[in-house]
Amino acid sequence: MALSSLRHLLSGSLNRAGIRKSVKAAMIVEAANRIIPGQLPGMQAYDVVAISFKEGIVRLRVKNSAARYALKGIEQILLMKLQEEFPSSSIKQISSFLSKEPSRYELS
Repeated sequence: MALSSLRHLLSGSLNRAGIRKSVKAAMIVEAANRIIPGQLPGMQAYDVVAISFKEGIVRLRVKNSAARYALKGIEQILLMKLQEEFPSSSIKQISSFLSKEPSRYELS
């Protein structure tokens, strides 16, 4: 009886604090970073980094224009693989931006 109450209490507090949502977003970012190297040729795989997932959009930081061009060719494949791996999440789009420097999301 006490164990059931504790489970219910923890479940409610995780949902209220938004922890479950944050953990799911981190899992999606990690999965994208795991999938990307297998899809991009050569050193371009190291020039693309997934940094966040919010409101159905996976954001990628791309270090150079050649890698961004290569990424355009695999965006749909990446999106499909992420949707297969996380069917309960609404992953709608892949968004990328060009930046050599880490963003504020990557520094924390």
